[in-house]
Amino acid sequence: MIPRSQLKEFTQRDEASRPGVYVLSGPDPEGGADLVYIGEADPLGRRLEQHQAREFWTTAYAFTSKDGYLNKAHAQHLEARLIRLAQAAKRSRLENAVQGRSITLAEMDRAEADGFLEELLLCCPVLGLRAFEQATGKPAASARRLFHLQGPGASGQGFESPGGFTVLGGAKARREFVESTPAAWVQARAQLVSQAVFLQEPSGLTLAQDYEFNSPSQAAMALLARTANGRIEWKDAKGVTLKEHQERAAAAASAEGEG
Repeated sequence: MIPRSQLKEFTQRDEASRPGVYVLSGPDPEGGADLVYIGEADPLGRRLEQHQAREFWTTAYAFTSKDGYLNKAHAQHLEARLIRLAQAAKRSRLENAVQGRSITLAEMDRAEADGFLEELLLCCPVLGLRAFEQATGKPAASARRLFHLQGPGASGQGFESPGGFTVLGGAKARREFVESTPAAWVQARAQLVSQAVFLQEPSGLTLAQDYEFNSPSQAAMALLARTANGRIEWKDAKGVTLKEHQERAAAAASAEGEG
């Protein structure tokens, strides 16, 4: 994980001379989620130095092998796989003009590359890189509690998830935002529409897939098209708010600790 200000220090490390894949990440100037660029290089350090001309990124994530088994062909395969994963997750806007190219690998090489990919994806949440995360789908009733939301032209259900709040596919969103809605939230949802996370229909917008928002409030605002406190807007089947559930859970945990 390389902050832009520390790129020079990275290029002096042994790892910078090896082949691998990388992700550049930074705030999207068009609003919404992060803007990312995914690439492969041999060596990594020289390629990242060339990317200083790209203004948007604030952090680079570089992945290589410690024992030198990763080669250029592995890296090209991994680049294509990561681009497809990011496209499917729709958590970030991809800056890649070329969408990666699949290459033919021998069976053993492909197994090695895919094993490396599994390890890479395990590292990403620890590093705070969420571009490849996909919603896990509807939870088992015994595992997680579903919450519901209703409003003019809006309805949906979802659950608390590790990265925030996941809304289940099929949720309906009001088309027009109220005038007082912050521009950043309007832009954020417009980006989700451009990524086909929300589909435009005559009656409004429909969530095309399970999607994890950063918070219950972000999820509520995306559906209600206005400023909203998600902890109050999301309620269970009995009308109990998410806030009440969270407070009860906190009180129970505190009592258990004191016991």
